[in-house]
Amino acid sequence: MTNEIQEIYTDQIDDPKDAMRSELDRDSLFDLAENIKQNGLINPITVRPIGKRFEVVAGHRRLSACKIAGKIKISCVVRELDDEQTFEIMAAENLERADVDPVDESIFIKNYIDKTNKSIIEVAKSLKRSVSYVQSRLIVGDMPEYMRKYLKEKELKLGVALTLMEITDEQTRELWTGMAIRDGANVAQAQYWVDGWKRQLLPGGIRSELPPDDFTPATSQPVMFECAIDGKKYDARLCKSIIVSENNLDVFYAFVSAFRIPPAESELRTGGE
Repeated sequence: MTNEIQEIYTDQIDDPKDAMRSELDRDSLFDLAENIKQNGLINPITVRPIGKRFEVVAGHRRLSACKIAGKIKISCVVRELDDEQTFEIMAAENLERADVDPVDESIFIKNYIDKTNKSIIEVAKSLKRSVSYVQSRLIVGDMPEYMRKYLKEKELKLGVALTLMEITDEQTRELWTGMAIRDGANVAQAQYWVDGWKRQLLPGGIRSELPPDDFTPATSQPVMFECAIDGKKYDARLCKSIIVSENNLDVFYAFVSAFRIPPAESELRTGGE
């Protein structure tokens, strides 16, 4: 039965049990149904036999439109496929479609991993995607419900959502997610917020649930750290961490204090040597 084309009753064909898309756009379905009424089903759908019935592998949307159009029988390519092969074909058909949202992708990939026990690297290779793509979709699966909802409704950009997931305080993350939607934040802006939040967690930092006061919408600004040596502010990307034992803090502070003394004053203290 491999690649055999058959005319199959539509009521014998079941929707895919692990569909890539959780919802099909109603308006586009009716437009497609009208086209099928006028021109017929140009490309057969692909199905696999499951007992005495069939399951859609590729063509879920076309099958739904055919049912709306009142088609009793349709042409199908019948293929003997296991779950792994089915997932790969479904991915190839759906991942390029603009109407597949990251939440549906995350569910699909999670199911794929659960069924095949493949590693992230293996999944990326099977789906012809990068490892970072697979990892990002798995992060989407771990997002709180409100973030997934905003992603599905296209109110929140994926890159912004992934950046905000670096915030571990749930109350702060939910507040800033709302602000990101309100302000139409981009990834650079979200990263600036997150960097500022991380800075507040450092020793001596002040916790705040709001983005920094100097944040300007529609611009990206570097996070500035105050250097412990000279007291000046520098781009955080240019700063390095050092480890100092508590036993040596007095020595460290004495060194910093001496370093910050203006040259003229320093010469007076040392007798002008």
